[in-house]
Amino acid sequence: MENSKYFLIVNLIAGQGRCKEIFPSIKKELDRSGIEYDLHYTNEPEEATDVARMGIESGFTHIVAVGGDGTVNEVANGVVGTEAILAVIPAGTGNDFIRMTGIPSDYRQAVRLLAHGRERSIDLGRINDQRYFVNGLGIGIDAQVAQDVLKMERMRGAVAYLYAAVKEVFKFKAFSVRLEGSDWSEEKECISLGFANGKYCGGGFKLAPLAQIDDGKIDVAAIGDFPVLERLIRLPQARKGKHLKLSRVSYHQDVKVSLSSSDKLIAHIDGEPYRLPKGGFSVSVAPSALRVVTP
Repeated sequence: MENSKYFLIVNLIAGQGRCKEIFPSIKKELDRSGIEYDLHYTNEPEEATDVARMGIESGFTHIVAVGGDGTVNEVANGVVGTEAILAVIPAGTGNDFIRMTGIPSDYRQAVRLLAHGRERSIDLGRINDQRYFVNGLGIGIDAQVAQDVLKMERMRGAVAYLYAAVKEVFKFKAFSVRLEGSDWSEEKECISLGFANGKYCGGGFKLAPLAQIDDGKIDVAAIGDFPVLERLIRLPQARKGKHLKLSRVSYHQDVKVSLSSSDKLIAHIDGEPYRLPKGGFSVSVAPSALRVVTP
C-alpha cells in the first residue's frame, strides 16, 4: 500500500509463548518483503492500547497486532476513532478474530497481506461506552475456561480450550441475570452468556453462530443450566453452533443490551480476563468502527 507506514506491536508471551518462538521468522519474512516498519514489544497488560495511540500520533498509518485475540483487542482499542488501519499477524492461542475476517493463520501469508490486502470496515462491541471488543464479551463457563487456558503450560489452541471446557462442565455453578434489550427483557439462570460481535470464541466455539462482524448488531446467546451429564452432551453442540434450538437457550440480536445481576460474575473480553463494571452495565454495537486489512 503506497505511502503506508507500519508499526508492529508484538506480544511475545501470546499463545503461551508461541509468538516468541515464531517472531524471529516473522521478522525475517518482513525484512524479505521490503516493508518498512518499526516495532514495539509489550510488557504490561493493556500497554498495547497506549502504544497504538502513540504510533498513530507519530504518523504510522497501519498498526499491526502481532499476537492473539487479546493483543488484537488492545490494539483495536487504541486504533478505534482514528484514521489508522488495524492489521494482524496471528500468533496466539485461539485466534478467533482471523476466522471472521479471513486473515491467514500462516504468518508468511499474513505478512504478504500487509502490502497486498484490502481495507474492510467492521463493527465493534462496546461496554458502557468505554471498552471495545472485536469478538465478544463472555460471562460464565466460557470466561472460566479462558482463565483456565491462560494457566496451561503444555496445551495450546483448540485442544486447550476443549480440555478446559470439559473440566468446567463438572465444576461450574450457574448464575442469575436480568437482560433488557430494545423491545424485550429476560431473567435467566445461565451457565454461559455471550455478547458477540463475531461468531467464534474459545478457539473456534460457535456460541453465537448467527453473528456477523458487519451487520450493525450484537448477538446475545444465553445458555441456561443443565445437569452435568447433559452438559457433556450439549458441549459439542455449542462448539458446532447447533445449540440454538434447545429450550434452555435464548438468542437475541440487538443494538444495545443492559445487564444486571446480584451474583458475582466472571468474564472475559476477547479471551482475556475482564473485570465487569459494578452495578450492571450495557453492551452496544459500534457500527463500522474499525478499518482492518483483510484478503
